[in-house]
Formats: sequence, structure tokens, C-alpha cells
Amino acid sequence: MKNICHSVLFGASGARALLGLLVFLSFATSAQALQKLVLNTSRTNQLQCTYNEDEDSYTFKTTGNDPYIFVNALSKTLSDEEVILCFEYKCSRTLGDFQVYYGNSYSEARSRVLGNLLLSKEWKKKEFNLKNDRKSFGWGSAGQTMRLDFGRASGYTITIRNLCIHAEGEEELDEKTIESRQVTSYLNTEYPLQMGQVEVKRASVAVSCSVPDDGNNYSLAEIPLFHNVDDIDDEAMLTPLVPGDTTVLLSRVKRVDATYYDRIVSRWALVKTQEDGSHELVSHARYADLVPALASPAAMPLKNKKGLGGFYINENLSDLDDLQIGSVTVNVVANNIISTSSSTFGSNSISYKYVTNTFYFDRGQIESYDRVFKECYKRGIVTSAILLIVPTPVNAKETVHPEYNGGYYSMPNMTTAKGAVLYAAIIDFLAKRYSGATYGRINNWILHNEVDYGQTWTNMGVQPMPRYMDAYVKSMRLVYNIARQYDPNTSVLASFTHSWTQDSNEDGVGYNTQRMLEQINRYSRTEGDFYWGLAYHPYPQDLTKPSFWTNDTRSTYTMDSPYCTFKNLEVVNAWVLDAENRYMGTVKRPLHLSENGTNSPDYSATQLKLQAAGACWAWKKVERLEGIDGMQWHNWRDNRAEFGLCIGLRYYPDDENHPNGCKPVWYVWQAAGTEQEDDVFAPYMSVLGVTDWDDIFGGTLLGVDNTMADSLQEMDEGADLYTLDGIKRGNLSDLEHQPAGVYVVRSKHAARKVVKK
Repeated sequence: MKNICHSVLFGASGARALLGLLVFLSFATSAQALQKLVLNTSRTNQLQCTYNEDEDSYTFKTTGNDPYIFVNALSKTLSDEEVILCFEYKCSRTLGDFQVYYGNSYSEARSRVLGNLLLSKEWKKKEFNLKNDRKSFGWGSAGQTMRLDFGRASGYTITIRNLCIHAEGEEELDEKTIESRQVTSYLNTEYPLQMGQVEVKRASVAVSCSVPDDGNNYSLAEIPLFHNVDDIDDEAMLTPLVPGDTTVLLSRVKRVDATYYDRIVSRWALVKTQEDGSHELVSHARYADLVPALASPAAMPLKNKKGLGGFYINENLSDLDDLQIGSVTVNVVANNIISTSSSTFGSNSISYKYVTNTFYFDRGQIESYDRVFKECYKRGIVTSAILLIVPTPVNAKETVHPEYNGGYYSMPNMTTAKGAVLYAAIIDFLAKRYSGATYGRINNWILHNEVDYGQTWTNMGVQPMPRYMDAYVKSMRLVYNIARQYDPNTSVLASFTHSWTQDSNEDGVGYNTQRMLEQINRYSRTEGDFYWGLAYHPYPQDLTKPSFWTNDTRSTYTMDSPYCTFKNLEVVNAWVLDAENRYMGTVKRPLHLSENGTNSPDYSATQLKLQAAGACWAWKKVERLEGIDGMQWHNWRDNRAEFGLCIGLRYYPDDENHPNGCKPVWYVWQAAGTEQEDDVFAPYMSVLGVTDWDDIFGGTLLGVDNTMADSLQEMDEGADLYTLDGIKRGNLSDLEHQPAGVYVVRSKHAARKVVKK
């Protein structure tokens, strides 16, 4: 398809038009489809246009802050498969907010900001998937037109050729694959130089760095959130350096086109100028190490490990006290609460200034969140906000990822300055408001929902995992850097299903939790560590079946277990306790089981007993496993929108026999962690087939299957013995003299994790 695309010509005459037609007809006989697009040079705004016949390309110089050109009407109705907008370009500077308006009735509501066009002296190919827009705007019929908007700046040039719309297929993946490989190469490369400390102050950013006196020209490169790490050829992003140790002081706020952004979420790297004028990355990028403390609320310790998922104000508010809840999760639909227009929410608006931009928040929705967070705060309950981006927000459509193509929620859009600033403004507003007693508090930020199942729950189209995780880590960094200005104790938690080494295989996309965690670790090691953790969902392998203790045959007591469920929580516990996965190498990362429950397929006594027995098993493990900070039971009450699952502590509110009543599992959860625990739990031991609660644990080895226990014995008794925090306790033969706990045995060629009870 690449050669065909390069042969489709627009605005050409005579033989060129005939050649384009022959190529098009040839292409139409293949399995794919393509339609060339013709630019209408008589319908432009603030553009000077020239045509190069040899390259069959158009060069435009922008003469104002609203440059755009129309595309001639489609000559035929597009097929359902023709959804990829494709062209090649050169650009004299990085162009933010490349936007498409869908005709024939033009308005902001019928437009989409698709992303950036990078500074480039050579031809770059760009593709955008219009599938979702074609459906939303009813666009693609013969006679319909389009408008291309080239950012919001005057005085630069952009050259375009080979403009077409082609079918979705392998060609669409080319750019994604290239970017994915660039991400992997970047993370795995050992660069010759290292960045120093990055400190964000009230009005400036201080970046420390050092470059050698070797005759080369070095610069400090700023990489905004809406750029990829290899987008470093824009001179406006570079600050020349002199040899030696330097601290570069820059204004904290920077303007890009018509948008101002806060450099608190920028990355900084060192580059070397090549002979051809291009720039080579010579260090990993680094985010801010220090941010100003605009507020310093005291840390809120967890009262216990017992929590509740999906908390909201309802008639069962007393459950917070009756169940002695120590933590909750709250769903926050982040992009439904904001607008750039005061008219969106009318008199119900809360005006909020972020950087130099003014935004408007929906007072009605915000006050409903106020009630939720205040109820929790006054009880000392630790609260985690689950940040969700809906694909059809009330107003802020720029917050939706441009490659979103289905699913319940979207990855936030950080591909453009406007999208990134909107997202940052939401976080700044929420973090500032919910940092104390007045409105309550957000202690942890869960982003976003089950990213290993991203096509459904955090969608940005079909992606290679490295490219997907690059976007996800950017979201984590944005939230973390902004939120810890208002609460230095805050953390961001990555959200995962029960997959461990098992790929989700969702629509052919194979993500798994262990691989994604390692990817976040790589970013932490290369770009500076930050206090992130896990929001894990250890549902049974089959969510409909409550008897996970017998059904979960692929949940093993090994670190390469396909799944990590209630059955083998030792796996995720071992991961978070491992010294290699600790924050700064010493501090355990937070681990919350933020969404989990066992199902009662019906309300028969047998099924309700199985559900309650599963809760006993889960609690006993959570209570003992030191790496797990809290478990939020989901759902609070059965919900008819949960795909037929009855995983709540309460019956359906409209149940015929027990409306909103307490199920047996409610009483299990009430007793958990209290003096009544053993008495309430005891009748369920026979259901689980155990006579002692120690029977539910997976043996004495973590990270080694019971069938491989001999491997420890095979290690030389002289192998070193360490605690998890790296303190040497002698050698393996000294283990019997050590107190109960988790230890690491290391020899020259192997390491084993051991639990001594």
C-alpha cells in the first residue's frame, strides 16, 4: 500500500491525473480501497500557497493564527473500510493541534484535533484513523467536503503531498510499529550522558546538567508531554549549553500556539548537534524530581485493610461505620466536569484559572463529589479516585484520545497541547480542591481502568504494548507531578485485571500485567522514579464462578502464573515486596486490591454460601500478606449493569424478596478484622475444604512452585541471606535462626525468595 499511496496525486494535470486514475483502478481491484483527496486552493484562510509540479506537492505559508484549507468534495461514497487519512509532509516547526472539520456543515462540534505534525526537513508520513469520526459525524458520502486546520501560529511553512483516504489494514500499523520500536530502543539504550536534578519552583524550572568539553555542541531539550521523546529537532525546544556543570533556569509557563502550558509535566534531555544540523539524543529524559509544596496535609494512615469499591452517597451510608471501612474507591468521570466555555454549564459554572487559561467546571457534579469525599474524610477513610475519560464528554472532546475506536472509556488525549492542558487543568482543580478538610480528600489516584484490557476499558485503538504504555505513563506522570503539589503523600496507582503472565488476547492485542509493570519500572529507572503503585483486580479466572479455590487451575504459586486471583495472591504480594520493584529501591510500592468480589450466580443458599466462603479466603490472605495495603470489595450492592454478575455485599435494590438487604457476604465483611472474625468465618471452612486457615496459603516458597522446592535445597548453604530491605543476615544456613519473615537467598547464579513462618 505504501507505493500506491505515494503514487496517488492531487491537483495534478494531464498525464499525472491519468496515472493517478490507473493506480487507483489497479488498487480498487485489490482487497483494500483508496480515495485520493484534492485540496481546493481557492478556499483557504491565512495561507499562501505554491505548487511544485516535480514533487506534486503543495507548500503553504501561514499568515495568521487561523490557517486552513478546504478539500474538494468526495467523488464517491467511502466504503466502511476507508477510514485512514494519509499524507506526507514537511514542516518548518512542530505544528500543534492539527485539526479536521467535517463538512458540509462546519462547526467546532463537527471537528476533531488529531495530533501534532513534527518539525521535519524530510518527508514524513502521517496517518489518522477516522473510523470513530465518520460514524459520529455521519461523514463519508459522495459530495461531502473537509477542512484541514494547521494549528494556531503564523509564519511557518508546511508542505503536503499524497493526500488520500485508504482502507484500514496493515499500513495503518506502520507508524505505530515504528513508534513502538523507538520507545523500546529508547528505554533499552545506555546513553553516554545523564540528566541532573530537575526542580520545579513557583515561577521557574531549574534543570541541572553537565556536558563534556569534547568539541561537540550540546543543548538541553525540553520534551513537552504532547511530544514523543524523539521529537527534538525543533529549535524552540532547545537551550544551548556550555561545557561543564550548568543549571538552566527557565520560565515555568510556556506558550505553544494559542495555548499556555505548565512545564511541571515536561521532560528534559541532553542532545548533541550533528553535522547536518539535526540533533541526537545523548541522555534519557527526566521528569521533575522536586515540585513546590502548595499545601502539606498530614499523611492519612490506613485504619485497616478493609475497604469498599465504587462508593457513592446512598441510603446505606451507615455501612461505612457498620463495616468499619478503612478505604474506598470513587469513580470520577474526569472529562465530563470541565469546559472552555462559560455557557456550557451556565450559572452552574465554577470559574477556575489554570496557568493563564480560564476553565469552567460543573458545580452540580463537583458538589456531588464534595459530599462523597467529605463523608469519607470525616471518618478518616483513605479514598482513591478512579479517573475515567468518557468518549462522549459534555463538552471537552479534546480530552478523548484521537485514536479511540471503541470501548467504555478512553485514554486521555495528551497528543496535543490543547488536550494535555485540558487534562492537566482537570487534575489541578481536583487535586487542589480535594486536599483537606473543606471538601474532603483524594489520597490515591487510580489511572484509569484495567489497562491490560485496554481495548474495552482504556481505549486508544489497537496498539503495540510499548506505544500504549508510553501514553499511559505520561498520564501517570501528569497526575503525579500536579497532585503532589497539593499533597506530597499522594500516589498514583496503575489499574490491572487478574491477568499476570496471561495475555488478554483481546481482539488480538496481547497485554499482560507482569509485562506492563516491567515497562513502568523501565520508565522509573530511566526517567527518574516516582511513587506509583498497583490497583489490582484479582477476580476469579471465571468471574461467574465463585469457587475459585477449585476452579482457578491456572492460578499457580509461581511468579510466572498465568493469572493472579484470590487463590494465589501471594504472587502479586511477592512482586510488590521484591527489592527490585521498590520505590527508590527501598520503599514498598502501594498495592490496593481496588476492585474484586466473588459472584453469587443466583440467590440460592448454596451460591450465597460459596460467595461468602470466597470472601473469607480472600480476607485471610489479605490480612496476612504484608505487601497488600487494602482491599476494596466491589460491588457495594448488586448492580444490574454488571453484566449479570451478583458480586455485591447487598442484594439488588429492586430484588423481589430482599430489596437492598444484606447478603451473607456482608456479614463476613463486617466480621473481618474484628474479634468476631473466627466465629463468623468458621462455618465456611468446610465449604473451602480446609481445617486450618494456614491450608489456604501456597507453601513456604514465594516465586517458586511447591513442585520446585528442591531448587532451594540445591543452593549452596553458603549462599547469602538478605532481608527484603537489603540487610545481609549471613548465609542460607542461618535461616533457621532468623525470625519469621520474607528473605532473599542469593548465590552467584540464582536467587530465591523464601517465607519463614
